[in-house]
Amino acid sequence: MKYLVVFEKAEPLRWLGHLDVLRAFERAVRRSRLPIAFTSGFNPRARLTFASALGVGTTGEAEVMTIELTEDLPATTLVQRMNACLPAGLRLLSAETVPDHGSRDLLNSYDRAQLRLTCSLQQAGTQEQVEAVLAQLRGMAVWEITREREGRARTLDLRPFVLDIAVERLEGQEITFLAIVTIGQEGGARPSEIADLLASLLPGLELRRAHRVRLYQSVHPSDARRAPNER
Repeated sequence: MKYLVVFEKAEPLRWLGHLDVLRAFERAVRRSRLPIAFTSGFNPRARLTFASALGVGTTGEAEVMTIELTEDLPATTLVQRMNACLPAGLRLLSAETVPDHGSRDLLNSYDRAQLRLTCSLQQAGTQEQVEAVLAQLRGMAVWEITREREGRARTLDLRPFVLDIAVERLEGQEITFLAIVTIGQEGGARPSEIADLLASLLPGLELRRAHRVRLYQSVHPSDARRAPNER
């Protein structure tokens, strides 16, 4: 039996990477003694699949994954037993059964996310000044950034990965942005990269906290379900 699960990664585990989050779930599965299904092969792993990895330094309040069991248990039992064994900062919010067939396509249909970026400013700005900067950003044909990976740097246009960005709150020298970004196989924008781009137009801006508010799901003709975190 397969379950679609919504969980949160809170501030205490902000600096935990995706592989460490996976290991925390695997330990919780063992301690909870749930009848978890395992992959086949020489190194069987618990069948836990995430819609999108959450980066180091980013929290999330409505992350999505699937958990596969060998027995049919009530979703509430799964949530209660896992939460009793997960570390502080990881918590299952809800679970529901989904058909085994097409579950990978279901996870792949989560292709956008909303990010909340809390930043500090060197000097207090006005709403009009910040809106003017965002208008300037939207008018740029290319949002060029440098991305480093495994010791190699490459130039990347961030614009196709940021679908929208707006000011949520401005108070003194603290400003919060909401951004809609792409996720999945086509690539995406990292919170630090968006902040660096903004800092090129707002000198002195620094990212203080990155939080993923929700994932958005594309609705396919064969699957008119709404995402659990869109209800």
